[in-house]
Amino acid sequence: MIFAVHDFEEIIVVEKWIATNKQDLKNKLPKRAAHFFENNFAMKTHQFSIVVYVEFIIISCATLLVYLNGFIGLYKWLYLGLFAVLFLHSFTHIGQAILLNRYTPGVLTSVLLLIPYGIWFYYVLLQKNIIDYSAILISVPVGIIIFALFFPALMKAASKY
Repeated sequence: MIFAVHDFEEIIVVEKWIATNKQDLKNKLPKRAAHFFENNFAMKTHQFSIVVYVEFIIISCATLLVYLNGFIGLYKWLYLGLFAVLFLHSFTHIGQAILLNRYTPGVLTSVLLLIPYGIWFYYVLLQKNIIDYSAILISVPVGIIIFALFFPALMKAASKY
């Protein structure tokens, strides 16, 4: 649910925000980051919504798999990996807002929902001995690999609509 609320914030404002701030982003970001941004995030609301929809389906499936099969094996690592990327992603919104010295899409729900929930999520799992700190550390590269495998193709497919 928190993922959905966070991405709704982004969906609602992203197209207009990018149009308004595109030149400033190009000027403030390092050249490589500006090029990545322009190729991947300068999209229309309906295109961005496709990306969010697919991400929501993947996260929902991972959640359902853990619920049905337990917090074990591949399901555990899929779920923890996706969660780690989502949690770390929330900090990128804060970094963007600081770098640009203004509101950025997703920063409000990152600060108010994603980060507090992420801390609570890890705290509960650690307290109940469901995971340990090494699982958190391992889940970060797992999540990055999952993200790297599907996100570029998803962005490319969405840009065609």
